[in-house]
Amino acid sequence: MNTQREIIAAIADYLGLSPADLDRGSDLVEDLNLGPIEFNDLISHLSEKFNVILSSEDISEAKTVEDLIVLIEDNLI
Repeated sequence: MNTQREIIAAIADYLGLSPADLDRGSDLVEDLNLGPIEFNDLISHLSEKFNVILSSEDISEAKTVEDLIVLIEDNLI
């Protein structure tokens, strides 16, 4: 399984969705209805799962599923 698929699967799992139902362009707030607490919980979940530390500046710029994928991949290196 490649990293992008693992990240999508982790996001989908957290949201209770199938990875196939998760669109990379989905807006985290508008489309996935994540409030500030849910968003922070998702970030914590992903940080733990992929063993990355994400800066608050980077986190605040993440608006879509694709943004989260790029953010995590960039921090894996």
